[in-house]
Amino acid sequence: MIITENIFGYPVRHKRKVPFNPDISLPPVITRLSAEIFQMEAELERCILTGRDFEDLLTEAFASNIHLSTSMEGNPLSHEEVKRLTRRSLREGPPEKNMNFFSQEIFNHIIAYINPTYSEKWTLRTIQDTHSFLLMGDEGSDPGELRKERGVIETDEGQEIFIACPPEHIPEELASLVTWLNTKANALLPVVAASIFFHEFESIHPFKDGNGRVGRTLFHVILQYRGLPNSKLCLVEREIVSDLESYYDLLARTDFSGDYTELISNFTEGVWRSYKDALEKFTRRDLMKSDLDGHSKTIIMRSKKFKGLFSLKEARAWVPDISEFRLRCKLNHLVDMGAIRASGNTKGKKYIFADPTSDLMLEYLRN
Repeated sequence: MIITENIFGYPVRHKRKVPFNPDISLPPVITRLSAEIFQMEAELERCILTGRDFEDLLTEAFASNIHLSTSMEGNPLSHEEVKRLTRRSLREGPPEKNMNFFSQEIFNHIIAYINPTYSEKWTLRTIQDTHSFLLMGDEGSDPGELRKERGVIETDEGQEIFIACPPEHIPEELASLVTWLNTKANALLPVVAASIFFHEFESIHPFKDGNGRVGRTLFHVILQYRGLPNSKLCLVEREIVSDLESYYDLLARTDFSGDYTELISNFTEGVWRSYKDALEKFTRRDLMKSDLDGHSKTIIMRSKKFKGLFSLKEARAWVPDISEFRLRCKLNHLVDMGAIRASGNTKGKKYIFADPTSDLMLEYLRN
């Protein structure tokens, strides 16, 4: 690990905060960038891609975020190897049993990113279950178990640079952070809430291993479940953790000063850049901007909002001004181009919007 010269010196120590009630002061630029993020979120939601195009861009985003996060913690798989595993998982479902942990870890992260079981109200169990799931298969990490020993982060040369929360205080401090997330954080912008939660989680450092991976995953989850569901399509890690020296130094400065302003600004700007990049990529492939006819566009849009299997009868309610024969032709064309998928025979045929994440989650739950 590389560290920079700074005005406060090392080691930096975690400061006890019970109850957790951070004093937050936001410069106007954060409000402006957050408003633009919400606008880009809405524009991304309106973009409709073929199943293959969506899979390509989703694979790129997942592979980039997961590779950067796991490689920081010692996963040796290359970006291309992570990309291949991601694409295979989206297409074929859960990997084979008894695979090595480095490959299993990639799949664990994919499922965590799209898992619909995160509720609005978190508990300590939510945090522990996330740790247990992400590190499933790593026998030496004590999955789900809170740290019982002194937590110290050192450089490769053995210099102590951060001393985490004492183990006897972890349950109380983590519970205080979760209470804040469930209550006062609800009034904050998603990136602001996610940034503060992430930093304090890392400062507590509740587990013996895997704190960075869990914290970054929970950052993504908070964004998705607090109003930015399409953040999963964005290369967020590339904008936030690519420069590891600056990343670690920012976390240390925030711990030392107790001021979250720089951290929030840095993370908000990173998320804004990742949304801008994603929107440009999706807009270039958007079927809504193609020469596809209006009826077909309506069917695609309604099928995306429907979020489940729909029948010919339900599709007729969306476009009542065309014949059943023409409707079947349009549905077949949309299936051929990969915008929707079909199952069943002619009489009982059902259709569904082509979203590889929903297919993967269903396959995972079945297994």
